[in-house]
Amino acid sequence: MMQDADLEHITVHTRAMNLSLQQLKNSVDANDIITDPDYQRKYVYDDKRASCLIESILIGIPIPVIYLAEEEDGVYSVIDGQQRITSFVRYLKNEFPLVGLKRLQSLNGLYFKQLEKAIQRRLNYQTLSTVCIEKDSQNLKYEIFSRLNLGAVKLRDQEVRNCIYRGSFNDMLKEIANTNIYLPVLFHDTNTRYSYEERILRFFTLRPMKLKGTFKVMMNNYMETHANDEEEVLKKYKAQYNSLIELVKTVLGEDAFFASDQRKKFNGAVYDSIMIPFSLFAKKDIIRHADEIRNAIQKLKSENKDYQDWVFAGTNASARICSRVHAVMDVLNQIIHPFQSNTEYSQRCFSANVKKNLFYPGYICKYCGNQILSIDDCEVDHIIPFDMGGPTTLENAQLLHKWCNRSKGNTLQIELDFEDNSEEDTDSDSSITP
Repeated sequence: MMQDADLEHITVHTRAMNLSLQQLKNSVDANDIITDPDYQRKYVYDDKRASCLIESILIGIPIPVIYLAEEEDGVYSVIDGQQRITSFVRYLKNEFPLVGLKRLQSLNGLYFKQLEKAIQRRLNYQTLSTVCIEKDSQNLKYEIFSRLNLGAVKLRDQEVRNCIYRGSFNDMLKEIANTNIYLPVLFHDTNTRYSYEERILRFFTLRPMKLKGTFKVMMNNYMETHANDEEEVLKKYKAQYNSLIELVKTVLGEDAFFASDQRKKFNGAVYDSIMIPFSLFAKKDIIRHADEIRNAIQKLKSENKDYQDWVFAGTNASARICSRVHAVMDVLNQIIHPFQSNTEYSQRCFSANVKKNLFYPGYICKYCGNQILSIDDCEVDHIIPFDMGGPTTLENAQLLHKWCNRSKGNTLQIELDFEDNSEEDTDSDSSITP
C-alpha cells in the first residue's frame, strides 16, 4: 500500500504564472529559457503554421499551456511548448513574414516591424499560461515530458526515445548521425527528426536476429537496456557501425540501399538485408571479393523475384526479414567460402582467442540477459546459427553462459507475429503483416 511519504516523494511541485510574449522573447535571448534541451525535438513548424499561431493569439483563441522546468542554475528548460515559444520569438525578431492568414488577411506579408504600433503592443503583451515545474521536482521532467506527449501524433518514435531513453547510448547514436560522412551519401536524404538515429538503432536492434514483438517495442527495449553502457562498449559499437558503413559504401557504392535501379530511394528492408550479413563476415574477406559481391547483389536485386517480394511487400513480417537477410548471407557465403566442407571454416568451434577478444568485465549473456562473471563461465556462440549459414567468424560471435548455450538449441529466436509499426520509410507498402 502506498504511504503518504511515498506519495510526497513522487508528487510534482509546480507554480502557475503568466508570461507575456515580450518576456518570453527577452528570456530566450538571454538564455534564461532553454528551448532545445536534450529531450526536445528540433523546431519543425514552417512559416505558415507559425503564422497561424500568431493569428490565433491576436484574435483571442486560447493557446495551450506552456510547461517549463526550473534547472539547478536558475534557468528554465521547456518541457512542452517548444514549437509555440520558438514561433512567437522568431516572429518578434522579424525572422519571417506572416503568410496564409485566413481571418487577418491584411497582415499577410508583414514582418513584426511592419505591423501598426497598436498591433505590435497587443502582440507583445499577450500572455501565455505557464506551469513551472519547481526545482525539487526537476528529476521528473523527462517523465512529465513523455506523459504530456502520450498519444500525440506530432512526435515520431525516435523523438520520444530521445526523451525517455536519455544516456550514453543515445548520445552515441546522435554522434554517429552527426559525424559519419557516409550516411547522407548512402541514405540520400537529410537527418530530419532523428531519422538517421533511428536507422542506426534499427541495425543494432535487428543484428542479433531475435525478433519478438514489434520494431517499436524491440527498439525501445534495446535503448532502455543499453542506455548507460560503459564507455568502452560504446566505443566498440561506434567503431563497428562506422567501419561497416564505410565497407558497404566501398563495396556496393552509393546505391547500396536502393531496391533497384528504378527505385532510387533509401529502402529500410534492403538496408537490413545488407547491413546484418556484412557485419557477420570479416572485412578483409569482403574487400577481397568486392567485385564478385557487388555483381552478385546487383543480380539478386534485379533478377531474384523472391528477394524483390521480401523488400517491397509485407516487409516487416518476421519470415520476410529472415529471408532477405539470409538471401544476402548466402551470396556472401557462396563467394567467400565456396567449399565449406574442405576448409577450416567448416569447423563449428571458435578459437580460444575469440572468447578472449569478446569478454570483458560486466559482459551480458546474449541469451538470458544476466551478467557473465568469469570467462570460464561462458562459451562462444554463433549469432546466426552455423546450420543457417552463419560464418564462424569473430563478427558472428557472441558469448553465452555455458548452460544457456547448451540449452538454447540451434534456432533463431523469432515470434511469427513480429510486426513493424515504426515510422521508418522502407519505400514499400505500409501494411502490417502478421
